[in-house]
Amino acid sequence: MEDIKMAYERLGLEPFAEKDLVEKKYSSLLRKDRSRSKLSVEEQSKDPDFDFHKITEAYRAILDYETKKYTDAFEEKEYGKYKKMAGQAKKFDHFWRYYKIHTYVAIGLIVLLIYGIIAFMDRQEEKRYLASLPPVDIHMSFLGNFFNTSEDNSFETTNAKFLTDFPDFQRVVSDLIYVPEEQAMQPAYLQKAVLMLMTESPDIYIVDDPMFQYIVRQGVLTSLDEVASLSDVLESKYAVTGGILDGDGNITEEHVYAIDLTESAFGKDLAIASPKLIVGIRTDAANPEKALKLIETYVQTLPLP
Repeated sequence: MEDIKMAYERLGLEPFAEKDLVEKKYSSLLRKDRSRSKLSVEEQSKDPDFDFHKITEAYRAILDYETKKYTDAFEEKEYGKYKKMAGQAKKFDHFWRYYKIHTYVAIGLIVLLIYGIIAFMDRQEEKRYLASLPPVDIHMSFLGNFFNTSEDNSFETTNAKFLTDFPDFQRVVSDLIYVPEEQAMQPAYLQKAVLMLMTESPDIYIVDDPMFQYIVRQGVLTSLDEVASLSDVLESKYAVTGGILDGDGNITEEHVYAIDLTESAFGKDLAIASPKLIVGIRTDAANPEKALKLIETYVQTLPLP
């Protein structure tokens, strides 16, 4: 404490003078030192006790003292309540203040790592489950104004209906993309349908009238004109015709691309509601024979003349 008092005296101030007085006094002495530097050695010797180097050391000592005083007061206010644990509390606070962002980033990385591990394990488990299943006998996609009337989002109820109708089938896969009939609402829903048409290859499409007109023009349905087993229905009202768009946007010659099975047993016990059940086979179907068998079977239940 004596050293601090001497520092104030070196500046010509009372011990523990106000900080603004210290600043003013040091600024005054700084100007004096600059003026002295312009004097001759003889003129400077008239004031031999003036040593600006020691004055600056005293000024810095006072600044350090003031800084420590305010720091101690702050720490007493912040950490005094922790008493004997004040030191540890201070260290933790400093750590948190300087490494808070780093801590958040580290926690985020750990969470992402855990999520990635869980997601990987889930994918592996799903792969093992799918590998244990029998191969898909038929994959069907419902496109259009269809509603799943069951609470089964995996369409197991729908799949079970077809497994019952076709005992030799071991596995049926179904999916549904809702596209409303109202044209004003269609664009947003059509985007998903278009993506599905481009990326997935089901064996059979079940569509309503608007969606049939849309997908048949994309050239994704197989022509049924030459299928001998369907000869009885090809000339009936249940044969659904359409044409593919050519490179100029014109519709080519129309052919039978689907059969309307709305009045057949296809819709019996079906957990999917729709005003129409128009069924067609995709051109690159993985199981075209089974897809045709499905259509042939339900055609036999139509009220043909």
